[in-house]
Amino acid sequence: YGSFLSLLFYTIILAAVQQLPVTLPFQAEVTVDFAIVFSAILIFGSSISIILVFIATFITEFSRHKIMPLYKSIFNINLYVIIVGVASFIYNKIGGIPGQINLNQDILRIIILIFAYLFVNVSLVTIALSLLENKRSYLIFFNNFKWALPNYIALAPLGILLALIYLNIGVLGVLLFLIPLLTARHSFQLYMNMRKVYLDTIQALATTIEAKDPYTHGHSDRVAKYSLIIAEEMNLSGDFINMLKYAALLHDIGKIGIPEQILNKPGKLSESEFNKVKQHPELGASIVEKLDFLSKPATFIKSHHERLNGSGYPQGLCGEDIPLGAAILAVADAFDAMTTDRPYRKAWSVNETMAEIEKNSGIQFKAEVVQALKDSIEKGRIKINAG
Repeated sequence: YGSFLSLLFYTIILAAVQQLPVTLPFQAEVTVDFAIVFSAILIFGSSISIILVFIATFITEFSRHKIMPLYKSIFNINLYVIIVGVASFIYNKIGGIPGQINLNQDILRIIILIFAYLFVNVSLVTIALSLLENKRSYLIFFNNFKWALPNYIALAPLGILLALIYLNIGVLGVLLFLIPLLTARHSFQLYMNMRKVYLDTIQALATTIEAKDPYTHGHSDRVAKYSLIIAEEMNLSGDFINMLKYAALLHDIGKIGIPEQILNKPGKLSESEFNKVKQHPELGASIVEKLDFLSKPATFIKSHHERLNGSGYPQGLCGEDIPLGAAILAVADAFDAMTTDRPYRKAWSVNETMAEIEKNSGIQFKAEVVQALKDSIEKGRIKINAG
């Protein structure tokens, strides 16, 4: 079920599509090569598929050696070999026969092959990224599994069809089939580009806020960083953490409507001035809630100055009525505000800041959020740069 020319052809098209990756969150990548590798396992079996993947990936990594560190190239080559080796081994063990596809009889085996390939791939990438970037492995796994799963489910039927076309028509049929396969890749790329545009838009908006107030330069980025670390420490879901990141980057966007002389005033604000400042959470929420993907973050933004005892603003919420995302923002916002210079005072030390925050735990701040911040600092996950 394979000649030398067929194997060479498969190697070439595999190497070609490997050079068209789509970037996922946390810097992982997927390509439409899954459909080709998947079909190769079904057609050629374990040993030949491993050789195909090794040669194609070696060609791909060599072609980008100027922009890819050697250790990443070595990792990528080994990653493909291990994934294909394990997945094809499992397929063979459960009765799959290379070059023979009967969908009625083999569908369960094929489904197991799909998920074995997916699980091994995402697990190895998760381990590598968690070690390199010192991030929580469950969060990396969730995000990359979440975005890779639709890609694999969409490409798996194409891989089956590709194998059937090769076995029944030959190389020419495969060439014709590459057109819809690359179209599928293009659609997925557009989807991921749209997500990137969303985040780029948010970051651009956050930059416009800080341009009004030089003392808060980098504030939104730091609040986002602290908020995500706290949320990870609390083992919150990846979806929640994504929404929290958006909210943190935009939590002060309502300050666009506050006069600069109030924002930059070195002394204490008058009651009327402070009343204007107190409008920014509601104003910010009203700005971002108009975008569907920011409707949830808008609730966090609106309530990030609420206090547990009901003395906050703008609604005077208390206790469990305060969204958890807002409670996390409140702690991260206070922590950054106290550990950075402001027009009216110098930055506090981390110890002084934590003493003040802990004093208000259960009164102003949610105790479990304060504890997560404290644990993150003790573990060295949150550090304040000197100066």
